[in-house]
Order: sequence, then structure tokens, then C-alpha cells
Amino acid sequence: MHVAIYLPLLVAAVLGWLAPSLARLLPPATAARLLTVAGAVTAAATSFVLAVLAFTLVAELAPVARLGSWSRSGLDASNPVPDVASVVAGAAVCVLAMVTARVAFQRVRAALAARALCTRLGGGPGELMVVDDPAVDVFAVPSLRGRIVASRLLLSSLPADERRAVLAHETAHLRQHHHRYRILAELAAATNPLLRRLVPAVEYATERWADEVAARAVGDRAVVARALARTGLRSAAPGRPELWAAAALRAGDVGSPLVRRVEALLEPAPRHRPLLVAVVVAMLVLTVGASVEAQRDTERLFENATSSAGHPLR
Repeated sequence: MHVAIYLPLLVAAVLGWLAPSLARLLPPATAARLLTVAGAVTAAATSFVLAVLAFTLVAELAPVARLGSWSRSGLDASNPVPDVASVVAGAAVCVLAMVTARVAFQRVRAALAARALCTRLGGGPGELMVVDDPAVDVFAVPSLRGRIVASRLLLSSLPADERRAVLAHETAHLRQHHHRYRILAELAAATNPLLRRLVPAVEYATERWADEVAARAVGDRAVVARALARTGLRSAAPGRPELWAAAALRAGDVGSPLVRRVEALLEPAPRHRPLLVAVVVAMLVLTVGASVEAQRDTERLFENATSSAGHPLR
């Protein structure tokens, strides 16, 4: 337990530091999937080890020791975790549980708002809904029966090939369920703040994923780059208040820098990097292995305390 129990926290810090670079270097679909899975696994592992660290101190309380039939003195004598570390871990578990619950509530509320917006817009799943609202550019409404919303002004201002690229981009958001990757990344970061850089990295990866799908659809990466630049600049124009709160997947999002995405489209499609993927997978294996070892060490700790339970509880 001396080392293993702290390894998931170290891996989370390294993953959080590497996430933006991985999102840029890996093919977008690979990056989005890998970072989301890595974030979820790492967040679960760090939550587990924090709970274990906190419980080693809670278990020394008389009522808990009586309930578990182990010796308080025996547990205290063999417990390798400093009391300060247990207190800090316990406080972190409580605070992070509340933060995660708040993020989950916000995501559920946003999902309900998106569903209500789809109902109000009418049409069928994945359909394009053209509106005259001057505050709207183009975005996908993430829902099980999502819609694509675009302003008539924007569509009329784009050449046919760029209009096709924009709609292919938004369709990719819906078909690939990119909002799910973003939600999981947000929950992972809420559970473990060391993963906070994972959120913009996954947002960037999902936007780039949609860019690449659009590039394949129109057969010209430069066309998508021009469409992205045109719609992105329009989205950033002053005096356009956000009136569509449920629209979580918009081109030009904060987590997807416009210039970087345009530059990526003007270069060849990103190549696969098996070595980078292998490094992340190795980190996950290390995290899971360390969590399992920490569990075994904890079980041995309590077995020893239980075997000495013949001593008076103090």
C-alpha cells in the first residue's frame, strides 16, 4: 500500500498534462475515444484510492471497529497511511462527490433542455431546421433525437460546397454522439481535478473528428477549412448573444481553437501513432493494477487487525 495506493493519483496528473498533446497528435476519433476511456478509468481508480485512504482512519473509530470486529490498536499499529493523508483524502472525497453531483445535475438539465428544444423545433431525428433568428449560426442539438439548427442568413452566405461541409460536420456530431464523450470527460474532471485539461482536449478532439468526417464527405480538406473559418468568424462576431442554451455542440467552441483546427485541415490527415496509444494503455494498466494491489494490501491490513481483535478495543 505504501506506493501502489498513490500511483493512480500520479497517473491522473500525467494524463491530465498529456491530454492536450494527445488530442493534437492522434487521429481525432482515436483521441476522443482513448482520452474519454482513460479519463473514466483514471477517475474511478483515484476515487477508489482516496476512499481507501480515508477509510483507514475512519475504521479506527470505536463504533466502526466494533461493527467490523477488528482491533483499533492493531489497525493503528499496522496502518501505513499517515493520519494527515487520511483526513485530506476524506475531505477530498466529500468535496469532489458534491462537485460531481452538481456537474451530473447540470448535464441532466441540459439534456432535458435539448430534448425540449428538439420537440419545439419539430422535424425528425437529425433533420436540418432552418431558423431566422439572427443570434443563430449553426449547431447540433445533442439528444437521442437531435436536430441541426442553422440560420437562413448563414446558409445563404455560404457557397454550396462549404454549406455541404458545414452540415456534414454537424451531422457527424449527432451520428457519433460526441456530446457523450464530452459529458464523460466533464464528469471525470469533476471527480478528479487533476484531469481538468481533459475536458478541452476531448472537446477539441470531437470537433476535429467532425472536421475530418466533413472533409471525407466533400472530398476536399481546404473547403472544410474555408467553411470553418467563415462560420467560426461569424460565431465570434460581437453583438450575438447566446439564446440557445441547449446547443452544446457549436463550431468555434471554447474548447476547440479555431486557428488550430483550420491549420490541421490544411495539412494531411493525421496518421496513426500506435506508440502513443500503447503508452496511454500502459498507464491505464498501471492504474488498474495499482488499485487492485491497494485493495489487496487493505484487505491484508484489516485481516491482521481482525486477527488481533481479541485485544480490548481502545
